[in-house]
Amino acid sequence: MDINALVDRAVSLHQAGDLAQAEALYRDILVTVPGLADIHYLLGMAAFGQGKATAAVKSIRTAVRLKPGVGEWSLNLGIALRQSGESIAALESLEAAAALFATVPVRRADALAESGAVLAGLGRETEAEQALREALALVSHHPSARNNLAAILYNRYAGAGALDRPEAAVALSEASLLAPERIAVWSRLGQAHMKAGRYPQALEAFDAGLARAPTESDLLLGRSDVLSILGRFADAREAALMAAAQSSSMPGPGVALAVAQHGLGLLTDAAGSLRGVLSAHPDNVAALLNLGNVLGDQGDDDGAEACYRHVLTLSPDLAVAHWQRAQARLRAGDLGEGWREYEWRWHMPGFGLSPILRALPVWDGTARPPDGRLLVHAEQGHGDSLQFIRFVPLLRNRGFDIHVQVQPALRRLFRESLGSDIGVGQLGDPVPAGFTCRCPLLGLPLRLGTDNLSSIPADIPYLHVPADRREYWRRRVGTLPGLRVGLVWAGDARADDARAAATDQRRSLALTQLDALGGLPGIHLVSLQKGPKASQQAQSSLSIVDWTDELTDFADTAALVSELDLVIGVDTAVIHLSAALGKPTWVLSRFDGCWRWLRARDDNPWYPGLRLFRQTQWGDWGPLIAKLVNALKTLMVERGSEVE
Repeated sequence: MDINALVDRAVSLHQAGDLAQAEALYRDILVTVPGLADIHYLLGMAAFGQGKATAAVKSIRTAVRLKPGVGEWSLNLGIALRQSGESIAALESLEAAAALFATVPVRRADALAESGAVLAGLGRETEAEQALREALALVSHHPSARNNLAAILYNRYAGAGALDRPEAAVALSEASLLAPERIAVWSRLGQAHMKAGRYPQALEAFDAGLARAPTESDLLLGRSDVLSILGRFADAREAALMAAAQSSSMPGPGVALAVAQHGLGLLTDAAGSLRGVLSAHPDNVAALLNLGNVLGDQGDDDGAEACYRHVLTLSPDLAVAHWQRAQARLRAGDLGEGWREYEWRWHMPGFGLSPILRALPVWDGTARPPDGRLLVHAEQGHGDSLQFIRFVPLLRNRGFDIHVQVQPALRRLFRESLGSDIGVGQLGDPVPAGFTCRCPLLGLPLRLGTDNLSSIPADIPYLHVPADRREYWRRRVGTLPGLRVGLVWAGDARADDARAAATDQRRSLALTQLDALGGLPGIHLVSLQKGPKASQQAQSSLSIVDWTDELTDFADTAALVSELDLVIGVDTAVIHLSAALGKPTWVLSRFDGCWRWLRARDDNPWYPGLRLFRQTQWGDWGPLIAKLVNALKTLMVERGSEVE
């Protein structure tokens, strides 16, 4: 058989997939005609097809030497070199191929995609990304370029703390579009959104992954976590149970299940789930922290304290453990330890300060601030400012020169209440000249020695309303006969803060739940409800006087409240305002009430005269409202009114 016939036979075998026989014939041909570059190339490709990368490199390299300038050969040589572990040589060959394919976009994209993979393997991530993006600019749906770029973006955010970077979600979103079949990308994208507090977007990412892999445990676990944050606890429980079915030996699903059970008020079940996790993983921090929270809501302060202490022996600088312990200690009445732990709040999300305030050193309470001047600033919600502004006069009594910066809605009220010798501005104002030291409002109890319940300064009222505004509302309110009762039934839904919104779902009522108040004669209800929830009056059978359109800030609200006989409401800033004015105030508190209302008592040392009505079962307002109605009836009898 002549050479041409042998070549035809070898190529035919090659095309038919009989690579071993083709390889043998190619070698026979080269014995006779060793300088045939095309046969060297075909020999290399036959060897490569059998997984013999080193032999392939030798043959294709010979072909390229004998006949340079063939882009296909340089491309496949680069691929073979990469497979044989010769990355630098592979990169050189692939770059040559890309240059040779300058006028062939599809093949140039192939060469660039391979170059990107090699560069990524060498750790030259920036160059790899550049090559892959150039490939996609030529062929937007190039499979390997898309997968390799997705891998680069995914791996870039794999290290500790990487998902905290603000650009993480953007990059991972691109990765999910490039390679939607890469399930791990969806999980990491969801986590990135969670880190950034974008919980609806996190849920979308987890759900997109689950649409492709319905039983993937990491995605189910992420879905459960984000659903609990969003307050969708029943759905979170379902996802956690599905995750547990896939990885029953891992602690994550059990903790997620317990968090969902806790949110549903199934405290015994939640504690059981967490103890089950801890029986297999006794040092699991997430389980210990959550068990502490559950035990606290069950009234077991000692058990909660043991959990938090266990966590802190494992992770002494874990901010969330100190933060949870702070609130538990304060609720238990251990103010000294509670305030010390409360300083860890500055390491928690949601406690940011403006750069202007952050630049000032914090007064530690042990010495007189420079020149006796101290800037005191609000740090949390309106209710917190209303509660803790009581400490500012104590600083004045020490001879300090005080300037206060608070939320705009509180500025006028505090100016009228604190006296002319204390400056009052609003957050964001420039720091007054000469003030070089600051203290956040809720840092004052620690620094002023409020370490037990008996040391709480409770000289009520500490907020005041000018006589002219009181007189205005005295005339308005005086037209209402009987007991004039201010009513606030809902808090701020905080749509921008999913965790706060979930808490608000537990603390707020629908106004229709209070319709039983409408059957009480001799009572006039006056709305103190601002915001979207005020519109619930349209669905309620209650007759409520509503002057809230005239209330532009807390100074206006204080003037109205000062002329009422009683204020009833859920745990909102209006409750603090009313109690600080010395007005009889009744608080409707959820089962897992805020730490400041302490535990198992219907009075409160922060506000003498305040009365607490507590849920006795998680989420059940019925018995509380019945108790409220009876209390109002009793009050009316005491006032000498006729009650049916």
